[in-house]
Amino acid sequence: MSHLVGYALIGAGVYVVVQVLKREMTRVAEVLREANAEPVRVEIRMERDPVTGVYRDRR
Repeated sequence: MSHLVGYALIGAGVYVVVQVLKREMTRVAEVLREANAEPVRVEIRMERDPVTGVYRDRR
């Protein structure tokens, strides 16, 4: 009878671990979906320094 209780506890533990992993995978998928939803356009305006001839951003 003690083996049956042990198997039941192991089964319950496996069930809990699977549920936690499913929840975490769903959370990560949602974060990735939001991150990849729409790319953000980054525009950097450059101007040439007349003294050095090096292009630098306008700040």
